[in-house]
Amino acid sequence: MESKDESVKLTSAEVSVLWGTYVNDSMVDCIMHHFLESYSDPDIHPILEQTKNIAKKHMNETEQLFLKEKIAVPEGFKVGKHVIPGAPKLFSDMFYMQYVLQICRFGIASHTVGLTSAAREDVRKMYKDFYDDASQLYNDVVNLMENKGTFVRIPYMTYPIKIDYVNKENFLTGWFGRKRSLLGIEVIHLMLNAFQNEIGRATCVGFPQVAQEREIREYFLRGKHLTKHILSSIHDVLLESDVPNAMSWDQSVTDSTIPPFSDHLMLYIIGILSNLGVATYGAGLSATMRRDISAMYASFITKAGAFGEDGMDLMIERRWREQPPTFEDRDRLAKRD
Repeated sequence: MESKDESVKLTSAEVSVLWGTYVNDSMVDCIMHHFLESYSDPDIHPILEQTKNIAKKHMNETEQLFLKEKIAVPEGFKVGKHVIPGAPKLFSDMFYMQYVLQICRFGIASHTVGLTSAAREDVRKMYKDFYDDASQLYNDVVNLMENKGTFVRIPYMTYPIKIDYVNKENFLTGWFGRKRSLLGIEVIHLMLNAFQNEIGRATCVGFPQVAQEREIREYFLRGKHLTKHILSSIHDVLLESDVPNAMSWDQSVTDSTIPPFSDHLMLYIIGILSNLGVATYGAGLSATMRRDISAMYASFITKAGAFGEDGMDLMIERRWREQPPTFEDRDRLAKRD
């Protein structure tokens, strides 16, 4: 006798999120494979191993569900195809931890979407477990970084000690004259965007050194200039309110010119970072109450969106972009003759 879950098909939301989970975890598996081959600090080994094991666990559970439902398992990224064995270290151990931290943030957000968009109980339970895995890993990596003194906290602020109300008309403005100080919620999003762009900038510094195709190298260099522009804009806004800036991780890149990954995988990684940027700018835009900062975020979204689209074009030209689950084109089916 079929269980309730087995008799109900997966929805388009469930199939799409599961597909993305499998592909992204295959990317993480490849990245961790190189990190585990090249790390120097023995203290970070458990975190790298834990990250790789979680990615492989999620891939296996997703694959088993696809097979049960007779859904094609995505190709994703295979270690043997996309990781160059024995390649020299391209980034520092500190950068490895920052990368795992970013993977956790992305995982927590994407698994929340998986949980809240799922109808079937087995899929909801799966994404609850995935969320717990990412949350535990986040706590572990933050604890390790705090112990090593490398975790960057969002700046402190004076505690509010009384209830107050906005009584000035310029609360929402920011174009002319004296601008009000930043709200705590605005600083949170500015700092998170700065952290993410520091990761993106360091990645776009390292990848051009090792990419094989000239066109892809030039694309990565363009990403470096874009992240530098965004960081400069964010830092100017923070400085205006005397808020400390996020630290720079430029020193995280070595002088290696031997690729640890295929151009295909590196291009996909940059695409993921670009998409995360658009999402994070959107979150910042929704939380800010100053018009000048809203306009800044809107310009970031436009520039990051155009950059990401050009990267997608590079992948499509090389037939590197795997087709995500899609609804049938009914007009095409009707005209099949």
